Amino acid sequence: MRLTLFLDHACNLRCTYCYNGRKFSRGMPLETARRAVDMVLDSGAPLNQVGYFGGEPLVRFDLMKEITRYVRERTSDSDKPVTMVCTTNGTLLDGERLDWLVQNDFHLGVSLDGVPGAHDACRVKPDGSGSSSEVEAGLRRALDKGLPVKTISVVDPASVDLMPDSLAYLLGLGVRSMSFNLNYEADWDDAARDRFTVAINRFADAYADAWRQGFAFKANILDAKIISHLKMGFACSDRCDFGCNEVAVSPSGKLYPCDRLIGEDTRDDVIIGTVESGVDIAARDRLIEAKNAVLEGCKECELLPRCMHWCGCVNHAMTGKVGEVSGLLCWFEQEIIAAADRVAEQLFAEQSPAFLRRFYTPMLK
Repeated sequence: MRLTLFLDHACNLRCTYCYNGRKFSRGMPLETARRAVDMVLDSGAPLNQVGYFGGEPLVRFDLMKEITRYVRERTSDSDKPVTMVCTTNGTLLDGERLDWLVQNDFHLGVSLDGVPGAHDACRVKPDGSGSSSEVEAGLRRALDKGLPVKTISVVDPASVDLMPDSLAYLLGLGVRSMSFNLNYEADWDDAARDRFTVAINRFADAYADAWRQGFAFKANILDAKIISHLKMGFACSDRCDFGCNEVAVSPSGKLYPCDRLIGEDTRDDVIIGTVESGVDIAARDRLIEAKNAVLEGCKECELLPRCMHWCGCVNHAMTGKVGEVSGLLCWFEQEIIAAADRVAEQLFAEQSPAFLRRFYTPMLK
């Protein structure tokens, strides 16, 4: 079971596309966090991962330390240590915080949208100025310390043209695990969609060039589509855990099937319990059934096995319902699959050694 603790709605940045809503101080009481840990462990499910989220979780650094200490105490008899994860904007990765993260074997997700022009278009401070220099400095320090780092880049109409440059930039910084996620709630008008088509194909070309140069890396936006082709679709294990093997806890103690749904903690339609009462199985299962349902208009689509129509969080962001798929999502999926297939065919035909090791060696074992 993965447990995500949303430590506070407060943040020191004001990213324009943040899906968590207004920034205000409502911290998670330590007792709420302890109850969340107890809830999972007392259910008999193995606690595999604890994630810290927000807001910016490092603004509640002292709370993180207390919770981590409690998790270690409660799982001291386990054969496998709990993986600790922190999703951070990267501006506070220095000094005592960074040393403590290293000492406690944390994995980091650092929000960096790519080159400064892409990042500063949306990830801004309260005064409106960009934050790229602080984030890059924090990322470099984390990498220098040897922490496992994945960067999280949001692709917005304001930054979409810089996607290929951002891939090269992140590789140049030493990042080898990257997540490029679309801002599905943005205004993707016809002009923005045209720019996305150009950008995703230029990104695919840069992606192919990186494999040709021998880089070994992960970039989710194309990787997932290449893997789904090789596996003839997404397997059940590839899909999000959404309340089954994942639960997210808001500062108020409400439970959600995914951290992306917490927002301002006012979405009653996606709450699946509280730390006091535990998971409401019936409410959770209704959401899972809704998100996994295949719409009539999708059933005959040949791309259905490779499409992320099953992501309840994306669906909720775009349509307000976990089981209602937007036509815009369908369009994005087609564009991404086409770009991924094009470059994968090229790299396979060339027998690119790095590419074959990444995608085909596991199939030969």
